[in-house]
Amino acid sequence: MPDPVAAAMRYGFTHLVRRELRGVWLRGGLPRGPFVWAANHHTWWDPFVAASALWRTGHPACLLMQQDNLARYGFLRRLGVFGTHEPRTGLRLLRDGRTLVVYPEGELRPAGPPGPLSRGAAWYARQARVPLFAIAVRVVLRGHNRPEAYVSCTEVPGGRNDAQVTARLAELLALDLSHLDGQLGAADPRRPLASFRRVLAGRRSWDERIDAAKGALPWRS
Repeated sequence: MPDPVAAAMRYGFTHLVRRELRGVWLRGGLPRGPFVWAANHHTWWDPFVAASALWRTGHPACLLMQQDNLARYGFLRRLGVFGTHEPRTGLRLLRDGRTLVVYPEGELRPAGPPGPLSRGAAWYARQARVPLFAIAVRVVLRGHNRPEAYVSCTEVPGGRNDAQVTARLAELLALDLSHLDGQLGAADPRRPLASFRRVLAGRRSWDERIDAAKGALPWRS
């Protein structure tokens, strides 16, 4: 049966993203069924962006968390969060149709190229027989007063073993992050990046709201 507490938590997390970010933009196609979302982890917002983007695209999510962190935030289990010492739980959730969010760097790192990756994402994809996607994420403050989240998705080709697939994941993740950073560095900061589609609208910046209100005022100049 549906869990009303989990539903309320999902609503709250999505509302947090809507309230604090200008929006979430996505590039690349996602499979219809479950897959492994293997992303860089360079901001506090990353799991919230992942969950909101997946929920909005019709992918129920689960997330792999460090076991000691989960001990502090055990209530997150209601959303499908499980610990690094519980691989069978992750496989069960994948086989139940959830998409697994994994951060193979294993820790929050400074923005830049990805650090060394663990083989866990490749292992889960192989064991559950689901696609593996490299997910490059940047949450950036640009030409508005609230940050924007950009998510670029690329499927990782299969390989002979987990080490080979992880190497391909690392290459694709580094390449996509480099392209995304280059695009952010060259694009008009007041316009969304080309080739990205908005999957979650957030809060408009103050100048956008002022411009909208000004057009309705009878005394506007």
